[in-house]
Amino acid sequence: MKLGAEQLRAAAAGAAECREEDGILYLSKVTAEQTEAWRRAMEWIVPNALATTGIRLDFHTDSPFVRIETAGGAKFEILTDGLLTAQFRPVEGNRILEAALPEGEHRVTVVYPSHGEPGVIRSVELADGSSFASHRTKGKLLFLGDSITQGWNSVYDSLSFAWQVTLARDADSVIQGIGGAVFLPDSVTDFGYRPDTVVAAWGTNDFGFYRTLGELEERAEETFSRIRTIYAGARILAVTPTWRRDEEGDRAMGSFAACRETVKKAAERTGIEVLDGYVLYPHRDEFMADDVHPNDLGFSQYAAHLTEALRAGKETIC
Repeated sequence: MKLGAEQLRAAAAGAAECREEDGILYLSKVTAEQTEAWRRAMEWIVPNALATTGIRLDFHTDSPFVRIETAGGAKFEILTDGLLTAQFRPVEGNRILEAALPEGEHRVTVVYPSHGEPGVIRSVELADGSSFASHRTKGKLLFLGDSITQGWNSVYDSLSFAWQVTLARDADSVIQGIGGAVFLPDSVTDFGYRPDTVVAAWGTNDFGFYRTLGELEERAEETFSRIRTIYAGARILAVTPTWRRDEEGDRAMGSFAACRETVKKAAERTGIEVLDGYVLYPHRDEFMADDVHPNDLGFSQYAAHLTEALRAGKETIC
């Protein structure tokens, strides 16, 4: 049996906006308003904003298989009870992802691609007569940030830190990680989502982006203030810039250490908790995909420490 439009809508998670066209559900992690804000600021970044990072179909079924016809997107994954069981890279002439499922009822999570062309699913098919129920989560998370939040260079999208924290907390989440992003107040908008926790992790692209640390301070403080206003009542955690292999050598605005300290102080002045991103994963090459981004191993360390910080509930963790 093929799932109907209402069933797909019920199973869909991670989207800030959705629309249906010709029977196909299109999901986006950002709204049209946010996309326009990024277009005005730096048009080249729009494809990263439109990537389907964090979007998923999440449901329970006793079907012995799941068959998915894709209509866009370079990489899909399937998790069974939270465990990665399939990764699929569509090619011309083969856009069908099929995975066998264990006997009995299980949670199935279809992970849309985090990068490149937005993922689109044309249909989802289960065995005739099988059960179907959308997954019910235990909380709501919102991740805001740059390419590290997007999971840049992860071999498996579901092993990015935001995805791992989402799964560890059995939470609903919207992951608005955008490769190349810097502090941009206009990009933070109220799209009707009410998270329990907001994780804001910008700063590494801001290093060298401004002429002075004062400019960074102003932009960061304005962005954090906007988050505080829109998400009043939520727990908000600012993650300062993480370790990067090319941190040595000052930019015109100053050192990377000074950049991290500036972000920290901007968050503290707006009353936001701070997590020191510099200690989230080891400063070793084997934890890095390149000079700036962690690999899947580094993301796992990041996720473990962030999950513990969220569980600890301290006012300032740095």
